[in-house]
Amino acid sequence: MIRLVVADDQSILRSGLVALLRLEPDLEVVGEAADGASTLATVAEHSPDVLLLDVQMPAGTRADGTPGPSDGIALAQELHELQAAQEAQAQGAGQEGTTGPEGRASGSESRASGPESRAQPRIIVLTTFGRAGYLRRTMEAGAQGFMVKDTPVERLVDAIRRVDQGLLVVDPELAAQSLSVGASPLTTKETEALQGAAAGGSTAKIAATLFLSEGTVRNHISSAIGKLGVANRAEAVRAASDNGWI
Repeated sequence: MIRLVVADDQSILRSGLVALLRLEPDLEVVGEAADGASTLATVAEHSPDVLLLDVQMPAGTRADGTPGPSDGIALAQELHELQAAQEAQAQGAGQEGTTGPEGRASGSESRASGPESRAQPRIIVLTTFGRAGYLRRTMEAGAQGFMVKDTPVERLVDAIRRVDQGLLVVDPELAAQSLSVGASPLTTKETEALQGAAAGGSTAKIAATLFLSEGTVRNHISSAIGKLGVANRAEAVRAASDNGWI
């Protein structure tokens, strides 16, 4: 049985998808979430095998009062980093076990003592917007699949099974688009500045959020405008968004 968590802020769409997935005999939906923070909490609670993750979700608020990930790609990156940290910790514990006193179980014995499990779920990112840049960012964030939401349900179910087996699954049209669009020309700070602008933030608000001076923010936005070959901030936001770079 493949255990799933479905994360999407559109409740009608999420409920419909969950109902369809529950018709499959080898799939079990163990949790649902509507924002970044609640998705992380649901994953931590249920330890699913696969996470179906919307790109554009609200951040939500974590238990400690801090905001959750800004979108699905940031959430995938957070889970990817957590997976890497847990694997490093397990490797360290295994090495300690092999050199410990006689009678202590070795690392290899500890790992083999129960059914194979993953510390974090494999991730399929779902998006309404078939933007090539999203695909590149998704894979760089450690996701194993990328599908558009109008994918036929039988293809999505097949993708879930393949990703659970450790395979990568990518919408073929988006894969071709990604190769033609290429990587984002923007630096990290230019990207963050445009993301702030896309959210409607003033220069002062963006500067406060990024812990930069207003002049530095203006410089980053001006640089992004030049790289994207557009005339102003609004066009830069539109061009970066259309390509999936922000």
